[in-house]
Amino acid sequence: MLDVLQKLWYISAQIDRGPTMDPSFLLAFPLLLALSTPCNACSCKIQHPQTFYCTSDIVLLADIIGRGNNTKTKQAFQVNVTQILKAPRKNLLRIYDIYSPLRWEDCGYALRTTQQSQLLIAGYLRRGKLYFTRCHLVYFWHRLTREQRLGFEAAYRMGCKCQVQPCIRCWGPCPEPDFTECVWKQRGCNYSIWEGSRSLYYTCVPSTSGRCEWTRIQRNYQYQTPPPLTTITGPTKIF
Repeated sequence: MLDVLQKLWYISAQIDRGPTMDPSFLLAFPLLLALSTPCNACSCKIQHPQTFYCTSDIVLLADIIGRGNNTKTKQAFQVNVTQILKAPRKNLLRIYDIYSPLRWEDCGYALRTTQQSQLLIAGYLRRGKLYFTRCHLVYFWHRLTREQRLGFEAAYRMGCKCQVQPCIRCWGPCPEPDFTECVWKQRGCNYSIWEGSRSLYYTCVPSTSGRCEWTRIQRNYQYQTPPPLTTITGPTKIF
């Protein structure tokens, strides 16, 4: 059983469907984690790639091609979706705009170039629209390891009944995991970037005994991956 401190760490990371800081942002600005203020500020924790996948309503590959029509509280980005990796089963999503908070301090996403290609984006759905923040995953597809790409395409969804629990006890052994947990420890308790084999090459899935265990994602294993989007005819609402 994980101790109380670790449980509180995990719960705080799950608030508002935005558990994680954008890894590409963290690679450029790691010190912002220490500079966040307790009020009216964006403060998030990075999580394992599998947790990004399993806790998001939708995961997709897209090109951000420009700005869209903002609302009073959200900024819009026009996108060209090339592949949907996770979505509600009974709905075919046709997405042309995605939304993020207007203000930086509310974890709004900053468009750094006029066009950003092949981005892996994870977010949540509200009234048929895709929303995301810097606490959700926004990462360049080509920067992922081959195993991570296989994970988002198929392997991670096999472990969504398991939970990847961060270990924050750098000074000693990690707590023993529950039956449905895998303990995730990064060197020096550094949860600002992905590093180490558990983050880059492994997934947490049920074993033959039913216990969740770390398993290396095999490069030569043929996972059943969803087909890319080839035809998009117009916007469709999701209820």
